[in-house]
Amino acid sequence: MLQKLKERWVLFLFGAPFAAVGLGFLFWGIVPQLAQWTAMKSWEPVQAQIVSAEMKSHRSDDSTTYSLHATYRYQYQGQNYTGNRVGISSGSDNVGDYHQRVIGPLERAERNGSTVTAWVNPQQPEQAVLNRELRLSLILFKGLFVLLFGGVGLGMWAYVFIARPDKTDVSEFEAQEKPWLSRNDWASPTIKSDGKTGMWALWVFAAFWNLISLPAAIGAVGEALGGNHAAWLALLFPLVGAGIVFWAIKLTLAWRRFGHAPVTLDPYPGAIGGQVGGALEVALPYQPDNSFAVTLQCLHSYYTGSGKNRKRRESMVWQSEGIAQTSRSAHGTRVEWLFEVDEGLPESEPPGNRYHLWRVNIKCELPGADFDRNYEIPVFATGDKAQQLGAITVSSQHPEMAQQREQLLEDLFDIRQVPGGVILHYPAFRNLSTMLVLILMGAIFSGIGLWLDADGFPEWIFALIGLPMFFGGLYSLCSSLDVRIDRTELITRRRILGLSLGNKHTPRSEITKLFIDESYSSSTGNKHTTYYKIKAELRSGGKKTISHSLPGRELAQEALESLSLLTGVPCQ
Repeated sequence: MLQKLKERWVLFLFGAPFAAVGLGFLFWGIVPQLAQWTAMKSWEPVQAQIVSAEMKSHRSDDSTTYSLHATYRYQYQGQNYTGNRVGISSGSDNVGDYHQRVIGPLERAERNGSTVTAWVNPQQPEQAVLNRELRLSLILFKGLFVLLFGGVGLGMWAYVFIARPDKTDVSEFEAQEKPWLSRNDWASPTIKSDGKTGMWALWVFAAFWNLISLPAAIGAVGEALGGNHAAWLALLFPLVGAGIVFWAIKLTLAWRRFGHAPVTLDPYPGAIGGQVGGALEVALPYQPDNSFAVTLQCLHSYYTGSGKNRKRRESMVWQSEGIAQTSRSAHGTRVEWLFEVDEGLPESEPPGNRYHLWRVNIKCELPGADFDRNYEIPVFATGDKAQQLGAITVSSQHPEMAQQREQLLEDLFDIRQVPGGVILHYPAFRNLSTMLVLILMGAIFSGIGLWLDADGFPEWIFALIGLPMFFGGLYSLCSSLDVRIDRTELITRRRILGLSLGNKHTPRSEITKLFIDESYSSSTGNKHTTYYKIKAELRSGGKKTISHSLPGRELAQEALESLSLLTGVPCQ
């Protein structure tokens, strides 16, 4: 434990202020109020004469808080006493309407000379209180600080004392020769997934989101009912919170269904210039129709922005997709996968501001909870081949994967063979969902730019971003493209909603080769997709687009080889 604390003392010290704030609110803010409220249940009622009563306001730069003050006289067992305690809590705050509710009757009693009920401690009669209600809204408000600050601080402390060290105790020479052995989670070929960590992280995030958004939404309802209709927008936050909870429940059900499901690498570590593969046992009755999709990625992880806008992002360096081979096992289903990996790719690096990592995702869509796990694996330039998995088909060449690519190519464009070449037709309204999202986002940004009225803020920036998105998405959605390559020429024809924008002709003799060119990338969570174009290179140095929006290099390579075979134009 002392060794762990020594290695992670910075994290321990960083968590100390958070833990102190959370524990302070708990033991000096919540527990005393609950204890006093419990004790006051046995206090005895007496009639008290109000001498003075007022509600004081305290203004700061961004809020106004209130506190209650009163002086009153009462008799208990023939003795006269003077009290000034109004409620259980005596501080200043603006949580709820407590102050406004309590001060009204006290001020009326002062004006009219009437009495109110006070509650006296029979053990110490000099102690009395006018209002002994427990303010649940204030308790919940303080509870937010306990959960937010205490949760962060105590979570850091728990990690310091409980979590295993990141590094193993290996010699410096061995760490240089085999750097993967220096990381505790890579010290053996068996690699755990991020399933459990992701599940708990999502539950913590869901708790924080809902604890913050629900009180705000409840307060906004009162504002909305009072005539501020824009306050209804605050209800979107608890709706998002409900979605996060639903997602967390799905991850929990998946974890309970499949458990740890670690991957055993073969070769170990994964080999650049060789193969990367592995096997795992899934607690799932074997069904030949269950298809496990496998994606192997090399990613560049880095930070962008600064200060509170600093965010970690990932860009894809290399990716290959395939289908795993499955078989019956003693524990359910055995899943085996294998990829050929090009030379010259980055090796796995220790986490830092900028580093490269290798991740494999294994997914199978099932009734109920899906199997969907990510594994960060060690991959180094050893050039090794698999020993136990050498007999299985490379996952990217699995027959089912080939069928999926063929179907996807058919969905992306129509191809018709003609003498000496082909005709490719890209219909309008392809990539419908992507283009509709782009159009919607462009409309939102453009609307903000046109109707925003903010002093000193250049609202035209929103329109500058939104208008190209809107019109670019609209153009892509409504346009179609025809490409013809035959023995004599290359012809491209663009149409907008059926209206021709003219033909462009290029002599066939000008085309030297066909090649793949990266177009753009998109990311959804941990899933990264790179889209490619197929272009024709001209003798003049120019380039003509033949095909576009091809997701994944394998699909683009297959389309390139098919076009080269059908047209006779060599490919790169």
